[in-house]
Amino acid sequence: MRKYYRYSLLVFMCLCLSSQAFGARITFAPRLSLSEEYTDNVFRSKDNREEDFISRVSPGATLDITGKESGLSLSYDPSYNFYRNNPDLNSWSHAASLNARSQFTRNTQGFLRDTLIHSEDPALDQSVSGRTGRDAYTRNAAVVGITNQFGAQNAVTLQYSHTEYRDWSTPRDDSTTYSPEVRLDYWFTRRWGSDALLRYTRGEFDITEDFENTRADLRLLYNYSRHTNWFVRYAHTVMTYLGDSDDYQLYYPSIGFDYTPDETTSLSLEAGPLIRAYSDRKEEYGTSVFGEGRKTWPFKRGSLSAFVRNGLDYDYASAQNLGLYYYTSVGGNAVYNFQEDLSGNLSASYGYNAYVDQSPERYDNTFRAGMGLRYLVAYYCALNLNYSFYDLISTDDNQEFYENRVYLGVSFYTRSPYVLRK
Repeated sequence: MRKYYRYSLLVFMCLCLSSQAFGARITFAPRLSLSEEYTDNVFRSKDNREEDFISRVSPGATLDITGKESGLSLSYDPSYNFYRNNPDLNSWSHAASLNARSQFTRNTQGFLRDTLIHSEDPALDQSVSGRTGRDAYTRNAAVVGITNQFGAQNAVTLQYSHTEYRDWSTPRDDSTTYSPEVRLDYWFTRRWGSDALLRYTRGEFDITEDFENTRADLRLLYNYSRHTNWFVRYAHTVMTYLGDSDDYQLYYPSIGFDYTPDETTSLSLEAGPLIRAYSDRKEEYGTSVFGEGRKTWPFKRGSLSAFVRNGLDYDYASAQNLGLYYYTSVGGNAVYNFQEDLSGNLSASYGYNAYVDQSPERYDNTFRAGMGLRYLVAYYCALNLNYSFYDLISTDDNQEFYENRVYLGVSFYTRSPYVLRK
C-alpha cells in the first residue's frame, strides 16, 4: 500500500512540474530565526517539574514554482536545539511542507498537500490527546486528490489521505492510516440540494489494535434564504477492530441549520438521537447536539474573534490513540496594532474531551492562554516576545501537568522573494 501511495505522489509532482518546464516563474525566499525559550516544566510532568532554557537556530526557505495552470510550493525549516540543563536532549528538528496544484481541464483540478514534522518538543504535536516527555517523534500527513466542478455549486472530489506517526519513545506505538474518500455537492434546484461523503479509513498500529472504519454522511439541504440553509442529515459509521475489541456502529439522524450572514460570522447547529450499537453488548442511546460558531469583530487597528465547537471525532495516529471522543471547546483571540511597527496579541481557550473508548472512560479539561508582542526592527528583521500557559487536568493522573513558557526570538527575512526565473 505504501509503495503505491509514494508512486502516486511522485506521478502527481511530475505532472505539475512537467507543465511548468517552460514559462514558469520561480522564486526563492530564505529566512533565519534565533530564539531563546524558558519552560518551567520541560518534561511536562505532574510531580517532577524541571525548568530549562532552550536555544534554537533555525534557517529556512520557501521555493515557489508558478505556471499558468500549475503550481508548486516547497518549504523547509530545520533547527538545532540546545538545552542548558539537559544537554543530552540537544538535537535537530525538522518542519517541511509541500503544496501543489495542477489545472488538468477548465473545471478539473488536482491537488497535493504534505506536511512533515520531526521534533522532541511536545508542544508542536497537534494531535488532540497531545503528549508529554521530550522523546522525539515524527508525523507526516499527506492528501492527494482531484476536484471536478460541474456547476456553480456542484462539485465532486476524490482524495486519498495518508498519515504516518513514528514515536521514538519506549514502548512505541507507531501508526499508519490510509483513508480514501469521495465527496459530492449537488443542487437539484435553486432551493434544494445535497452533500454526501463516503470515507474508508484503515489504521495499523504497533501496540493499539488495528481497525477499519467506514463512514457515510448525507445531508438534504433547503436554501431558506441567502444566508441560511436548513438540513436533514443521516450519518452512519461502522467500526471494525481486527482483534478482540467490540465492533460497533454509530447511527446519527439529525436536523439543523447553517447560518452565514457575512464573512465574519458563521453558525452551524444540529440535534438528533445518537445510537451506538455494539456487536457483543447492549446498545447505547442518547440525544446529541453538535455545532460550531465563529465571530470576528474587525477594528481600525486590530480585530477580536471568538469560537465555540462541540462534536464527535476519533483520536488516532497520535501519541496515545484514544479512539472515539466527544469534544467541546470555546475560546477567543485579539490582535492590536499599537503602531506601524509594533503589534500584540492575546488568546485564551478551554477544551473538554470525553474519551469514551477508554476503560475507565477518560475526561480531559484543557486550559490555554497566551500573549505576545512583535516589533518590526527593519524591513528584514523582527523581534518576537511570547508567553504561553498550558494546564491539562485529567482523570488519568499520569497525563496531568501544567507549563509556563516564555519565548524571545529574532527573525531575518527578505523584503520580497528572489526571482530565479520570471
